[in-house]
Amino acid sequence: MPIDTIFSNFCNSIKMVENQEWQSRIAAITKKINEKYYDSDDDHNHRLLVGSVGRHTATNKVSDFDVLFILPWNIYHRFDHHSDNGQSDFLQEVKECIKERYPRTQIRADGQVIDVTFSNGLIEIVPGFENKDGSFQYADTNDGGKWRTTNPRSEKQKCTDDTAATHGTFRDCARMIRVWKNHNGFVFSGLLIDTLIDKFYVNNNHILEDNSYSNYPLVLKKIFEFLSEQNEGQQYWHALGSNQQISNHGSNKFIREARKVLDKLNEIDFDNESEVLKCFSEIFGYQFKQYVDKSLLYSSEDFAEKFFSAIDIKGKFDIECIVSQAGFRDHHIGYYLSSKLGAIFKNKSLLFKVINLELPANIDPSNLKYYWKVRNFGVEAQRQEQLRGKIFKGRSIRREHTKYKSMRHYVECYVVDNDVVIARSKLIVPIGGYEDER
Repeated sequence: MPIDTIFSNFCNSIKMVENQEWQSRIAAITKKINEKYYDSDDDHNHRLLVGSVGRHTATNKVSDFDVLFILPWNIYHRFDHHSDNGQSDFLQEVKECIKERYPRTQIRADGQVIDVTFSNGLIEIVPGFENKDGSFQYADTNDGGKWRTTNPRSEKQKCTDDTAATHGTFRDCARMIRVWKNHNGFVFSGLLIDTLIDKFYVNNNHILEDNSYSNYPLVLKKIFEFLSEQNEGQQYWHALGSNQQISNHGSNKFIREARKVLDKLNEIDFDNESEVLKCFSEIFGYQFKQYVDKSLLYSSEDFAEKFFSAIDIKGKFDIECIVSQAGFRDHHIGYYLSSKLGAIFKNKSLLFKVINLELPANIDPSNLKYYWKVRNFGVEAQRQEQLRGKIFKGRSIRREHTKYKSMRHYVECYVVDNDVVIARSKLIVPIGGYEDER
């Protein structure tokens, strides 16, 4: 299949499609809020879809829906006159209103949003008040409470303008970068992604205006080059459209990850279709590779992109691996990988453990689940019909044993909240044969 067809299929497959379940939930919340604050049973007005969904840069399996509800100003004045954190009282009142509609659903009001958490994702609600210039005042309960200003309409409009100017390439690129970060498991906020793609377009409009899918590999190379050149020490960027500050996310790891991708892309021949498709299969993972290798559609191997409701990376962790064998001292896997052979051996016990887990404060640790994937390769495993690749539920620790030789084995762990992968990490486990042991 030619490159332009593959990129066309890939980009169309990751576009967000309307989901009746989520539309019904948002409509139900809208109706409840309108009943309380407008004495109306309308289920559509006084709300504004914001975030990646509102900017139409979300991918197909989006798990977070950000909704701004526009309330009358008399509500603002009522809570603004509270002597102690009226912003918190305000969010709690709106929360209790929503809870009347969803009494058994986990609803949390803290900081700047009200989170309504369902079994397959959440709706983040920001109740606010519209200013004359189209911006909004909204509550921030931190540090005793204050009102802040946001201008999502200008961000939405800028995305629309960029998309029109590039005949759709802007949003394609924004979505592909989301797939990249979710496949590789690092934090990179949606608004920052859209902002940086916008900045790239401003400086390279001749590149994005060539909207042919056959040109996408070179466009993406230029984007990764642009991302890799960002300043790792930068504390914030100014958002497209609104110019509001976006704080740095994930220690700006996206810059280091972009450099790794650029190194890969610099090594391939862009006139060699096979090399290009193989490289982008590694960059984007299953969602791209399924169009390159049709056999994946019938594979018994599990893929996170199909196994879970969604992947939306919000945190990070490391996988620790302790190698042990009776009569020998335990060592971290790095002890063996740094040796001349660069592998461990058969008949070893491996203890994998999730460490250094960092997640946003609004995520309930007691709700987390851990899933593992153990993937092995090689002739030995194939002969014994022991090739693995299933995803299974477990705990934050996992014990395995080395048995089959291959330098490509790996384990991957997924931290899951309501069937959404919010953090993932992968560890290569190369295994040498008995003849390699010293």
